[in-house]
Amino acid sequence: MSTPLWETEFPGRLEHELICLEAAGIRYDIDDAAGRLGVLQLRVTAIGDRVVDLTVTFPDLYPFVRPSVRLTADQLEPMAHHAHPFSGDLCLIGRSTALWHTDDTLAWLLTNQLPKTVQAGQATATSADEVEALTGVEEAQAEPWTDYYSCFDEGSMLLVDSGWTLPTTSTHGTLGLRLSRLDLAGVDAVQDAGLLHGAVFTVSDGRGQVLCSLSGQNPDRFPRPVTGRWARLDASVRGNTPEAFVTELKRAAPQLLDGAWQPAPVEGWELQVFGLTFPEERVHRGTGDGWVFLVRLRPAGGRPRQQAKRGRGQRGLPSAGGRITTHVIRAGYAGQPDMAARVPELTGLHDRHIAVFGVGALGSTVTEHLARAGIGQLTVVDRDHLEPGNLVRHAARLDMAGWNKAFAASQIALSVAPDITVNVIPYAIGAPRTDPQPDHRNEIDAWIELIDKVDLVLDCTAEKGLQQALAWLARRRRKPYLAASATNGGWGGRVTRLSPVSGTACWYCLEYGLHGESIPSLAAAPDGSGVQPVGCADPTFAGSGFDLAEVALHAVRVAVATLQQGRPGGYPDSGHDVHVLALRTSDGTPIPRPGPASSYRCIRCAAATTDRLPRHPPGPRVVGRGGPGGGAPRGPARLPLRDRGTPSGLVPSTGRGGHQ
Repeated sequence: MSTPLWETEFPGRLEHELICLEAAGIRYDIDDAAGRLGVLQLRVTAIGDRVVDLTVTFPDLYPFVRPSVRLTADQLEPMAHHAHPFSGDLCLIGRSTALWHTDDTLAWLLTNQLPKTVQAGQATATSADEVEALTGVEEAQAEPWTDYYSCFDEGSMLLVDSGWTLPTTSTHGTLGLRLSRLDLAGVDAVQDAGLLHGAVFTVSDGRGQVLCSLSGQNPDRFPRPVTGRWARLDASVRGNTPEAFVTELKRAAPQLLDGAWQPAPVEGWELQVFGLTFPEERVHRGTGDGWVFLVRLRPAGGRPRQQAKRGRGQRGLPSAGGRITTHVIRAGYAGQPDMAARVPELTGLHDRHIAVFGVGALGSTVTEHLARAGIGQLTVVDRDHLEPGNLVRHAARLDMAGWNKAFAASQIALSVAPDITVNVIPYAIGAPRTDPQPDHRNEIDAWIELIDKVDLVLDCTAEKGLQQALAWLARRRRKPYLAASATNGGWGGRVTRLSPVSGTACWYCLEYGLHGESIPSLAAAPDGSGVQPVGCADPTFAGSGFDLAEVALHAVRVAVATLQQGRPGGYPDSGHDVHVLALRTSDGTPIPRPGPASSYRCIRCAAATTDRLPRHPPGPRVVGRGGPGGGAPRGPARLPLRDRGTPSGLVPSTGRGGHQ
């Protein structure tokens, strides 16, 4: 046979494997046909005195990954676990590649792991004690049968809810579905995006009574309603073809096939949708209702002749003469508990509301990840429009260029969290009412009305005048305020939190800390390193999206921790008011992470006895510059009107703001 490439790279490893097999009394034959193709494949016929029939295939990346050990078909029946029901592949060790070491051998797998696998695979655990006894032998994880099917229409999915528990007395009924996509190009050719995408919003019994409904998804995101029928099976379908599913449907509920055709949401086509539910593992050795769907399509009119679809993503000839095509559709678990299962620390955010002011490079990423975290409602404020060049550091897509940034941010949020509510305000903060009308509202009243509705104000405008104004408004309405900003070039960033509690630090306390250097300064690119892209009315700084994303993500972290304060098991809060992110040194060299000079530094901005930002020294108010907690002091201690060239007082704003 030809020598496998891995033996060429690691001389002697093949000889070592074969010596170990012979020492363990394992008899085998080498497949010469596979060998001529550079693949080492063995037919194992005996392990000691025990006769077996195993096919072993060594992967090209051996010994970094384990070899495949496969049972023959007639040996599968006794193995309810740890054996792929269609291919016969055995799970001799857990799926993690870390469980295989490069000095492990096939002989070790067959002599040490195979007996354990067979014992656990044939075991039937019906009590808690029996399940507990198996935890020392097998990993405590479910083996859902639907994970083994390969006949699913690639890229297609219908969403369901893992919280559904259908009464055992209900054996069939109807489905209320809505589709977001039905692409009939997927009938006759493989499509990466799949044939369809949708959700099952209601499951009803045979009398039309709703048994369960989908939580955590917004029906408006699925604009095309269709109906379907469902049936309960006693066991999972043991075949791996569309014909096998149709056969089981006919056996379990033949009446469902009669009259189930309906006009498809695409002209000239008809469809049927069937849901099959059956018991499968949902937790370790515990079962629940699994789901698989069948979608059948035919051209409208004409007497059809049936032809089922075969194989993963394989499609037949273009539709002609009323031919029926059958597609097996995967179920995706997308109920509210399913969407939150991977982030238990974020439970409880669904009823929270955050206002994000400025949705440029920082704010768009903030919006996206707040939505992913499970925030129930967002209000996004920005009047600027999206330029194509913004995309190097904005979360939007190219086809959104020209959109208002707030609207683009709303669509980004809805695309990752369909159940979220997003309010869009395309308004320039601080713009004067140059043409006042009787029906125009005072801007302060308008923002107060918004802030009263939210739980937190998150400011990504990066405009000091607007930051001061929003901090003042949030303080007036007793709402926590967060400001996120980055330095020129994206060399560093700062996330500041101001508490609404009376007697705590305000915006001017932050100004004192910055001016007095109790808060470390951040590195920034040299002045003049900014750019004014063609077509833009304002200059902007040069800086990368991945650096700005660090600042934005930390702002999300602090926002979530703020809203989770006091909730047992919630995302922990650091207790700091000012978070300084040093991404580069003063000469522009990126700071390595992790390392002694960590790029995340949570600064304790107070005396040794507290982690909170201290209040600034008391002083008389300055007319026009005051705010809750006192104004800037007069005399020699007064703050400069400009800090690094940026006005520190309340100044007129163009309303653009933000990192573009």
